[in-house]
Amino acid sequence: MKHNYTTPDKHDDFFEKVEIPYTKSKEEVWTSLLEQRKAKIPQNTNVRKILLQWSLAASVALLLGAFTFLRYYSITLYAPAGEHIARVLPDNSKIHLNANTKVTYNPYWWSLSRKVTLEGEAYFEVTKGKTFEVESNLGSTRVLGTSFNIFARGNQYKVHCISGKVEVKSTTGVKQVLLPNQAAKVNPAGEVAINENAMVEHAISWTTNEFVFTAAPLSAVFEEMERQFDIQIVYDKYLSSTYTGNFKRGSSPEEILTIIAKPFGLNVVKISATKYKITQ
Repeated sequence: MKHNYTTPDKHDDFFEKVEIPYTKSKEEVWTSLLEQRKAKIPQNTNVRKILLQWSLAASVALLLGAFTFLRYYSITLYAPAGEHIARVLPDNSKIHLNANTKVTYNPYWWSLSRKVTLEGEAYFEVTKGKTFEVESNLGSTRVLGTSFNIFARGNQYKVHCISGKVEVKSTTGVKQVLLPNQAAKVNPAGEVAINENAMVEHAISWTTNEFVFTAAPLSAVFEEMERQFDIQIVYDKYLSSTYTGNFKRGSSPEEILTIIAKPFGLNVVKISATKYKITQ
């Protein structure tokens, strides 16, 4: 038996069901649809560009992170009450910290900026090289290669030049250059007073555990003893006498206090192993 039928054209079947609002051949419309579909698929070139942009952004973020770490990472050295410590800095400069003293510096930035911040008292032996700067509350000290002592506690700032040349600058911008055996004292107002013939050996005697005072207020002597022995000394605040003498850390606190207090008619009462009271 013969069947009288023809296979329908797929394109004809498609166009019988779709209304085309403008006049084009079915081949042109079909080609246009295929091209539009291909346009929606991202090209490899665009993908590579996006990946490259992400890679560059990640690299920049990594570099910024590394820079921030190298620039601001810091090390803090601290000598608590009753202790002295000595350390070598990245350029082989040496620093000696007195009791209750803190120093901070940036080790990974050291080759570009030799700078430390100081709270307390420290003796520096600086290796020659780029400018070496010590910043404190009341002023800063700049050197190239020298040795010097800085006392920066509360509202007192004193610098003694042992060797080389030292520039002292107050927070108000006043500058003074010190030569060996000279000292500078900066007051809270930013004024700098120079002592042309300072007893610099007394200023650094603490590095050998000896403490020398010349017409120093008794309160300052007691404060130094508290730092060196990690003790508490209670006394009447009206004590206005000054003391000239010295003591060494090898003796007991009670023995030293008795020697200091006796000439002023004062008595020492031991309250505990770490607390003493001065009475009249």
